[in-house]
Amino acid sequence: MDREGNSSGPNKRRLLPLAPAPASGSGSGQGAGGAGGAGAATKGRRQVTAACEACRRRKSKCNAERPKCSLCIRHDTECKYATAPTETHSQALKRKHTELQDRITPYEELFEILKSKSEAESLEILRRIRSGNDVGSILRQAKDGDLLMQLSLAPESRRRYEFPYLSDMPPSIMVSDNLYLRSFIYETTFHAHPTHGSALDTHQEGYGDDRYLKPYHAAQVIEPNFSNVKVSQWTPVIKDDNLLRRLLNAYLLYQHPWTAAFHMDYFLKDMAAGRKRFCSNLLVNAILAAACAMSREFPDRNKFWAPQTLGYRFLAEARRLWEIESGVVPAKLTTIQASIVLSIVATTTAMDRVGTSYLLQAMAMATNLNLFTDTCGTRDGENRRARAFTAWGLFCWQAWQRFYFGRPPLLEKAPAYTLPDPMIDPKWYGETWLRYPLSHNIYPSHLACTIRANFELRKLMNEMALGFFEDNGPPHLSPEKALEYKSKLDNWFANLPEPLMPTKVVLPDHIKIHIEYYGTMISLVRLLAQCGYPLDLTWQNVITHSEVRLETLLRLYYLRHSFESYDPLLMHWLMFLGDSILLKLDTPQAALPLPPYHPRPNTESLRSTLILCAKGLYDQSHNMHIAVLLYRLLRNRMKANDLDLLRTHIFSNYPSGSSYNDSGNASPDDDEPLMTQYVKAHWLAPIVTPPDNDGDDCSKRTLNYLLREYEKLSIDRRGDAEEVSEAEAERTPPPPPKKTWLSRTLVSEYLVRVLGSRFGDFLPRLKELMES
Repeated sequence: MDREGNSSGPNKRRLLPLAPAPASGSGSGQGAGGAGGAGAATKGRRQVTAACEACRRRKSKCNAERPKCSLCIRHDTECKYATAPTETHSQALKRKHTELQDRITPYEELFEILKSKSEAESLEILRRIRSGNDVGSILRQAKDGDLLMQLSLAPESRRRYEFPYLSDMPPSIMVSDNLYLRSFIYETTFHAHPTHGSALDTHQEGYGDDRYLKPYHAAQVIEPNFSNVKVSQWTPVIKDDNLLRRLLNAYLLYQHPWTAAFHMDYFLKDMAAGRKRFCSNLLVNAILAAACAMSREFPDRNKFWAPQTLGYRFLAEARRLWEIESGVVPAKLTTIQASIVLSIVATTTAMDRVGTSYLLQAMAMATNLNLFTDTCGTRDGENRRARAFTAWGLFCWQAWQRFYFGRPPLLEKAPAYTLPDPMIDPKWYGETWLRYPLSHNIYPSHLACTIRANFELRKLMNEMALGFFEDNGPPHLSPEKALEYKSKLDNWFANLPEPLMPTKVVLPDHIKIHIEYYGTMISLVRLLAQCGYPLDLTWQNVITHSEVRLETLLRLYYLRHSFESYDPLLMHWLMFLGDSILLKLDTPQAALPLPPYHPRPNTESLRSTLILCAKGLYDQSHNMHIAVLLYRLLRNRMKANDLDLLRTHIFSNYPSGSSYNDSGNASPDDDEPLMTQYVKAHWLAPIVTPPDNDGDDCSKRTLNYLLREYEKLSIDRRGDAEEVSEAEAERTPPPPPKKTWLSRTLVSEYLVRVLGSRFGDFLPRLKELMES
């Protein structure tokens, strides 16, 4: 009691009562105190979806009150929110990204329109942009307005080019058994009705398909790896990845289906991942050097010798890397692939001696790696596929080169690896998907069928070259062998896959397969005649049948795609057809070797074909310097009235005083000096030369020989049109005299044997020069 009394004394602190016990999980025994404890426990700071920008910078706890939070009121700062009231920051970012995409899409669409429209349409669109119109109204006007050409919308959605002279097909090729007159490309070009391209036409074959309605050069390759690849890390030449990707796009469109030196899928995947198994700096620079000739962005792309051009710089870098990698033993697969590409670049720039050197080194490396065996020198499945693809690409390139050069092949047999059926294993070849302007559809290029058909045709050409040609001797062919090779070509043609059937061909590489079939057939029969065997009616029918279809295909090619895009094989067959037309124009109609039932071509139709071939060679000359020479050879064999047509129908569209006008030679720089010091070519021009006593001398059809003779017989045509004034003559020193290049023997031999009688118009001028 004393203790209690003492504890309650004035010097003692009074103890507080114990806090109530927490509520039990069962809820029993829960009084008022328990309920109050539970309410206190759940009370806390209110959750907010997103803080204001000021609180985010201060890293303070924002209560997200709007329009101004409590902390911004306390600190007297501006309170702004980047989100909606119920939005998180991640949701706001997604919303803004979508809004930006919606704003960018019209500009992308306008950019695609500008790329695909003609120059006049593009200038009209640019005028409207500069006048201050918004992008939406310009798009509506470009799609629905009365512009010069409609590409994608009803009532007219097809686009075609027009022949430069006569607008119709020649009657001589409009024969009933011409399959290509029943093809979808012919129907969509000539017989499409006004509502063509609408949804009502999609049930008809070829109708509503952009491949039959728009030119190939307007298409873009849809490749998922393109968006991830950083090409600039593979080359020190430039760092513009957008430009580099466009160059890769051009290579995929124009060269890969034709040469197929490497597996594109493996190459792109390794390029994007930075791996060097199927990609290398050497291969990338070689591809970019080749692609520069295919891109219309570079006006001087045909001047491969000019150091300031991008193609020259890529090629210089590729050559530097080649010197390093070519000595590595064992050789890398990418080094072999790069040597094939470099060989193609050298050949198409009229330096096939250099190209042959790359080719021989590639074959030596491939042989050391056992690429031509059935296992391709490896047990790894993916590596074997890549090696087998390159082995076939290398074999086919040497077969193509040797056949067109009139030489025996370097490889007698094709690779032992069996080519898979493209319908069963299309991934072995890869595929290229295309999208056309203002279209959401993507279309296959049927790359597997194209490459397989090319490989099989090159195999036949290799076999024929082995039987025809010798290194030191004239070609030889018997009628029996000619029939055997004709039968093999016919069998190959009859077994083409469905996408390459005559009625369905549409893309340039599809059409060229058929062009090469008929051209090879004509070359076979001509070689038989060259070997001294007279051609009976059966062989004459083969030539007539093939010539009709060859011209039909070239005309359809032009109507759908034009002749402006890079295409060395097209250049060859344009010269081939142009030379045939010149021979027909020089031959009386009654003397033309045609079957009785076949309509005889009239002179105007022949001239229209000649003008078309000259235009094609001129267009190709902007891509390749070798086409400059071929164009001039064809032009200088044309008569005066044909030259007038050439001037009127090809060069009259350029404004007066421009570089493509006046004088009949197309432009002041059209006759600039040929770079003869760079030409080292044994390629045989596809022209017919009259045989001499020893038979046809193939050496007089090589590019080297023709170039030398062209230089010797080159005459300034403008001198006949206007006389040089005396004052100008005094200012211009006369050229040094040359006494040997115009000998009568050389002139007569060249005129009669190589170029025929069409150079007769220049004989008076030549005699004048020789006498002086």
